[in-house]
Amino acid sequence: MTVTRRILGVAAALTILFTIQGCSHGTLLRTRAADPKGIEGTYDLFTYGCRHPEDIEHVAFLIEPDKAGMMQFYFPDKSYKVTSGLSANKALAEADAHARCGVRTVTAVRVNRILDGSGGTLGFEVLPRYSITDVGGIDPVNVSYVLKDGKIGVYIQLQPGVESKLHGGPGGGL
Repeated sequence: MTVTRRILGVAAALTILFTIQGCSHGTLLRTRAADPKGIEGTYDLFTYGCRHPEDIEHVAFLIEPDKAGMMQFYFPDKSYKVTSGLSANKALAEADAHARCGVRTVTAVRVNRILDGSGGTLGFEVLPRYSITDVGGIDPVNVSYVLKDGKIGVYIQLQPGVESKLHGGPGGGL
């Protein structure tokens, strides 16, 4: 049963990923794990989530100021905040605190480099990691980036099946 759910979860994730890419007619950008100790410079910090104590969708983005205007977030304007001109250390500290927001236990924070598709870096994403026993699993949040017409579309969603586990839909609930 668990193997079947995992296979269905992976298939659903791939379907969503290909749908986003296909609908956008843009280039899907990749991320790669990054060592926070190597991050230097000045960034604009975008923080998303932390709307209520049980919220698990906490994501922070450190975007280079000259590239911040390229970002198009596909979620309501009121669901994120922007703090401009922070040093890397200050931005990372605030992003870490944001990722740990709420009542759920965050076991670690993962930092990924957002690649621009031509060997450069747009910035970094900072996401929480939860316990394997948490209802949403270790990495319940999926972030996708699509480059189209000089803009970077940012899409945030829960991994397949997490929403129903959190809110009592088919196959899950608290």
